[in-house]
Amino acid sequence: MADFSLDLDSFDFGDFDSLETGVDVQQQPTPTPDVANIVTNLKKRAMVVFFVIDISGSMKGARIGAVNDAIRNVIPELKKREKGNTAAEIKVAVLEFSTRANWRTAQPEPVSTYKYNDIEQVYGGTNYGMAFAALNEKLSQRAFLSSTAGAYTPLIIFMTDGKPSDMGLYPDQLALLKQNKWFKHSTRAGIAIEEGALSPECKRVLLEFTENESNIYEAKNTVILAKQIELVTLTGVDLVTQQGSIQNSSAPVDTTVTHTPPMREEKPKVNLSRSTSQPTAAPAQPVAPPPPPAQTASPTLPIADIDWENDFNF
Repeated sequence: MADFSLDLDSFDFGDFDSLETGVDVQQQPTPTPDVANIVTNLKKRAMVVFFVIDISGSMKGARIGAVNDAIRNVIPELKKREKGNTAAEIKVAVLEFSTRANWRTAQPEPVSTYKYNDIEQVYGGTNYGMAFAALNEKLSQRAFLSSTAGAYTPLIIFMTDGKPSDMGLYPDQLALLKQNKWFKHSTRAGIAIEEGALSPECKRVLLEFTENESNIYEAKNTVILAKQIELVTLTGVDLVTQQGSIQNSSAPVDTTVTHTPPMREEKPKVNLSRSTSQPTAAPAQPVAPPPPPAQTASPTLPIADIDWENDFNF
C-alpha cells in the first residue's frame, strides 16, 4: 500500500476565492470602532437656537440684508462651538413674521449641515401675536425640542424694527407663551432695530418678552445690528451649554417653585407661681423667610456693558 500524505504547507489556497466570496482575507484589515466617538454621539443633547425675525415691509433693504449677513456669518462660528463641545448638538430654527408667521425650517436643522437661505421678501405689518403663537406651538418635546438624548434649554433671539401692529391681540398670545415651561426656562434676547430702538412701545414689549432689561439691545444702525446678532447668538450658546440646565427627554422641565412652610408658632410659657420679680418678656417669634420667586426671567447675557458705537472697529 502506497504511503500518502498531504502537505498542507505547500497547498496553494490562492486568495480564498475558491468559495467565490470575492474577498482577499490577507488584504482585508479588521476595522476597529472608535469608542470615544460612539460615546460622544450618544451623549449629545440638542441645543436649539431660535431666530425670530420681523419681515414686515419696513425691514426691506439694509435692515433685512444685515440680518441675512449676520446669520450667514454666525453659522460657521456655531459649527466651531459644536466641534469644541462634546455634549451639545447645536441646531437652528428660523421663524419669520409679519402679518402672518412662517417657519423657514420645518424642523430644527443641525448646524453641522445647515445652509441659511437669505430672506428676500418682506411685506405686511408687524403682528407679534402671530410670532408668539407659532413659537408656543413648537416649544415642546413633541415638536422642535424632541431629542433622544435630551435637550438644553433653548436660546430665543427676537428681532424687530417696530411696535406691534396688533396691540390689542398680542398680549393674549404672549400670556399663553409665558405658560410654556420651555419658554420659562429659555434664554431670551430682544433686538430693537433702528426705528424700533426709538420706540418705547417696541422696547416695552421686548421687555415683556425677555423679562430682563439687560437682554434688550438697541441697533441704531445696520452695522451694529449685524454685530449684535452675531455676539448675542454666540454668547447665548456659550451661556446655555456651559451653565444652562440640561433637560432629559424622559422628564418634563421642572418649573415647581418650592415654598418654605411657615414655622409653627410657639405660645409663650406662663409662670403661674407667685413671684415679686418682673415678668419675663416673651421671646421674639421666628419669622418664616419669604418664598423664593418663580424662575421666569431670562438669564442675563454677560454683554450688557458693551459700547456698540465704540467697542468694535467696524
